[in-house]
Amino acid sequence: MPKNISAATLMVLSACIIWGAQPMFVTFVVREFDPIPLVSIRYFTVGVVLLAALAYSGEKLLPPRKAWLPLFLMGVLSVGGNNVAQFTGLQYSTVANLTIIASLTPAVTALLSLVLLHERLHKLQWLGIAASIIGAVYLISKGSLSTIINLNFNFGDILFCVSMVAWAFYTILVAQVSKYVSAYSAVAWAGLLGSLTTAAYSILTGQFALPYDLSALAWGSYFYVIFIGSLVGMLFWNKGIRVIGPSQAAVFMNLMPLVGIICGIAFLDESFYTSEAVGGALIIAGVYLTTQYRLLAYKLARYLVKRRRQKSLNDC
Repeated sequence: MPKNISAATLMVLSACIIWGAQPMFVTFVVREFDPIPLVSIRYFTVGVVLLAALAYSGEKLLPPRKAWLPLFLMGVLSVGGNNVAQFTGLQYSTVANLTIIASLTPAVTALLSLVLLHERLHKLQWLGIAASIIGAVYLISKGSLSTIINLNFNFGDILFCVSMVAWAFYTILVAQVSKYVSAYSAVAWAGLLGSLTTAAYSILTGQFALPYDLSALAWGSYFYVIFIGSLVGMLFWNKGIRVIGPSQAAVFMNLMPLVGIICGIAFLDESFYTSEAVGGALIIAGVYLTTQYRLLAYKLARYLVKRRRQKSLNDC
């Protein structure tokens, strides 16, 4: 068991490092290739590879009728809402901002679960959500009150927020679809449906093109985005999460902004400002409170009981 836990932890850690570095590679590609066909081709490839693997394993490929609508919505949210917004945003903002804003997802998912699924939230979760939102506003406003009042936000940061909210909705739909299909089948079909919808939109608007004249750096980065970021990252994450559990795995996601910041500074000559440090710290602290509230509540309760006992002994 210890060996299994160690291997699973390493897989989850590797997945988070892969995903933290991915925006840097996306930036290299979108300098030479439009984000919409980039995303469409990426998810079409991932969907086909996953369906081929499922067919090889003997799993039933076609989902039941009830699953098609949520799978279509998952595809639109993940491919169009999340990836297109995210990749387009990288043309206007930084990798650091993307990875920091993306780390808001667990807190926003918890808030949407309250509204849509009527799930109850612990007081610590409310505190975490508040801290995360304050951190996000502070980050995208660069700590400027006038920016907030005049709504003069960076367009890329706004797209990152749209991307993050789309992924939160996607995460909620996953729970509904899991009643009908396996996790890998859901990813495959959602990717295919989303890629075809996105491709149809780009063809109608005259934006669709095939990557034929990319530089070696862009081709290598595109390979990373499709195969390392999508397939290897997902495989590591899914295998690791089965052993250590989702709550433990969620903690490792806090590494993604750090990896993104390091990659942006080291390879893209990005600057890192105080507002990003303060906003990022608030977001990460808020996400930790939102996802680890049970553990924190337990430790707090133990601490209070210990203090009462100590006080009683002192009174005696």
